[in-house]
Amino acid sequence: MATEGENSERPRGPDRRQRATPMLSRYTFHGGRRKGGRRDGEVENIYVDVYSPMLVGLLVVFFALTVIDSVSTLIYLGKGGQELNPIAQWMIDQGPLFFVLAKGILSGLCLLFVMLHKTFKPARLALGVGFAFYFLLGGYHLVLQIMAL
Repeated sequence: MATEGENSERPRGPDRRQRATPMLSRYTFHGGRRKGGRRDGEVENIYVDVYSPMLVGLLVVFFALTVIDSVSTLIYLGKGGQELNPIAQWMIDQGPLFFVLAKGILSGLCLLFVMLHKTFKPARLALGVGFAFYFLLGGYHLVLQIMAL
């Protein structure tokens, strides 16, 4: 006769799921249930539909950094600076509001993609590299603003 501890580790039968948790489901943005893997040890390369407040906060800070970058760029250009990125220059040529909104929407979509893939190593790496990039870019903007005085 098996003890309770032994019985809980043994599967009750074959896996009833026909497929893994999808990247997007009806629970992704509201009423999620899955914080981690279904089985012991499942922590990498899986999709979940509950996101930690810390991750959401980091993504909001990252989004704020992208908006600050776009506004800083416009301020620098207003002081006679030059945009070196041809794609950004095209967006600026469409108008300042278009530039800030387009950059914000593109950044938001990228951050949403990273959030959905939070258990995948490339997504975590992209978030770290992105933070480092935007902090360095913020320092660069500060230097440009001081030099433009």
